[in-house]
Order: sequence, then C-alpha cells, then structure tokens
Amino acid sequence: MRGVVRALRDANIATELNARVLRIPFREGSFFARGDVLLEFDCAKQRAEARSTEAEAEAARIAHENAQELDRRRAIGRFDLQTAKANWDKARGAADALLARVRECTIVAPFAGRLVDVRIRDHEIATPGQPLFRLVGDGELEIDLIVPSPWLVWLREGAPLSARIDETGRTYAARVSRTAAAVDPVSQTIKITAAFAEPLSGAVLPGMSLDAIFERVGN
Repeated sequence: MRGVVRALRDANIATELNARVLRIPFREGSFFARGDVLLEFDCAKQRAEARSTEAEAEAARIAHENAQELDRRRAIGRFDLQTAKANWDKARGAADALLARVRECTIVAPFAGRLVDVRIRDHEIATPGQPLFRLVGDGELEIDLIVPSPWLVWLREGAPLSARIDETGRTYAARVSRTAAAVDPVSQTIKITAAFAEPLSGAVLPGMSLDAIFERVGN
C-alpha cells in the first residue's frame, strides 16, 4: 500500500497582530530548539500602550486602597467603595489584555524542529489569521496509510510492515500504532498510522512517499 511520512509534531503558526516583522532569525529549512525565538514583531506602539495601561491600573489600585481605608473609618459610602473596586478591576483587565498582546510580539518555538514554508519576510506586515510559517518536529516521524477496511479482520495494533521510501530507496521496519475511529463507507477503506521500529537518520523527511508491505497475521 502507498503511504506518506509525516512529522509527529506539525504546526502552522499564525498571529492576531497587524504588525511589521522586525526579524526572523531562522531561514526555511533551519533547525531550531524548543524555546528559540522564531519571529519578532515591531511592537513599540503596543509596548507604549501597555506601559500606559499599567500606570492607569496602578492609579486605580491606589484609589481602591484609599477607598478601603476611608470605608474602615466610615468616611465613604458603599457605592463609592464599589465604584473604586470596579475601576481597579477594569483597569487591571485592560492592562492584562495589552500585556498578553505584547507577549504575542515574540513567537517562540513550542518544540524542537525545522522551519518550513515561510510565507513572510523581514519588514513585511503580517495579516491577522494568515499563516506565517510551518513547523515540523525534529526526528519524530510516523507513516500515514489508507488500507482496505476488510483488513481489519487481521490487521491489529503492533502488526509489522516494511516501508520502502521512494526518495531514498531504503527500507525500514515499522509497526501499526493505531487505526482511525471510523471506516469510509464509500471507498471501504480506513486510515492507519504506523511507527518506525528504530530511530531514523536525517535522510527520512516529512512528506516523503513510500510503499508499505504488510505481513498478514492470523486468518
């Protein structure tokens, strides 16, 4: 059966910011480690707004503490105390929202891997919701295959198979790791996933095609 190699970890990265790209430290195909900075936006305006809202939140906090002190002295009404508390909550919420947006100005790698399909360059303006690039995990690969559903009579988790990679001509041992939750009733096929039996070298990449030969077990 025909199959394709895919990365266990594979993610398209987008942003909600409408901001100019300051720098992309890595280029397409580059390796990166978990926690590496993959992209930085020019967020001078957002950081200035965050500092302003933090100052407003601090002022609201002080006003609320002052209102609490006056309340203990019975020198303020309950409505004024509740208003001070509400103003503080509102200012704190606005500050937290802007700080969260500032954190989006730096995109950090969630796992180790390689940069693929880069769709933006330095100094370009990002479009909210549009993918910036794709990340594929380093070294953790699986095989996706579509097989006839009648094979489920004998095809079980752990069933062995041989995977011959088209691009390299090399053959690797693998085993079925799981099957899909449903059969396609039209084609009477089902998707299965296999795991390579041994760690792979960098010669096998996501997207490579292969021929899979199964060893029928049982009936």
